[in-house]
Amino acid sequence: MDCKTDFIDYCDTGYFSRLMTDYLREDPSLKPFYTYSPTNPDFSGAMAARDAFPTDRALLTRELGSQYKGMEVHERLRENLELLERPDTYTVCTAHQPNLFTGYMDFVYPVLHAVKLAAFLPEKYPGKHFVPVYYMGSEDADLEELGTVHVEGRTYRWQTGQRGAVGRMAPEGLAAMIDQVAERLGVDGPAAEL
Repeated sequence: MDCKTDFIDYCDTGYFSRLMTDYLREDPSLKPFYTYSPTNPDFSGAMAARDAFPTDRALLTRELGSQYKGMEVHERLRENLELLERPDTYTVCTAHQPNLFTGYMDFVYPVLHAVKLAAFLPEKYPGKHFVPVYYMGSEDADLEELGTVHVEGRTYRWQTGQRGAVGRMAPEGLAAMIDQVAERLGVDGPAAEL
C-alpha cells in the first residue's frame, strides 16, 4: 500500500511547552540537565555508561518473570526475558503514569518508539541485543495528574473526595464520568469498542 506522510516539527505544533521545545532545540542553557542529545543520541556512550554500572541480571529477569506468573506469555516476551540475562543486552525504556482511557497520544508514541528503536539498534550495533521495556508509574500518581479526560474540546473530571495515590483509590464516582464521556462519544463506530 502506498501512503504519503508529512512531518511537523515538534516545535511547530504549538502543543509543547517552551521548556520542551528548548530541549529539542538543544538550548545550551539546558545542557546541565541532561546527558545525551534528544536529536542525535549517543547510543555508544549510553551503552558504555550502562556497562560501567553493575547489574544483577539474574535478579532482574527473575523479578520481571515473576510479574507474569500465571499468565500466558508470548514467545517474544520469553525470548526478551532470556536476553536480559546476557551482558550484551541493553534495554530501551519508556514509562508512563496511567490516565483514564490510556491518556493522551503521548502514551502510545513512546511505547511504539521504544519497540521500534529496540528493533533498529541491532542493525547499528551488530552483536548487541536490545529489549524494549515499558513500566507504569502508577503508585505515585495523584488525581490531579490523571483524573481528567479531554474529549472533543470538553474536559471531564473524576469527581471524588478521595486523596492519595490513585492506584489505591476505589472507583467511586468514576462510572458517572465514564457515562458522560460515553454520551459525548456516542454509540457508533469506534466509540462502542472504546
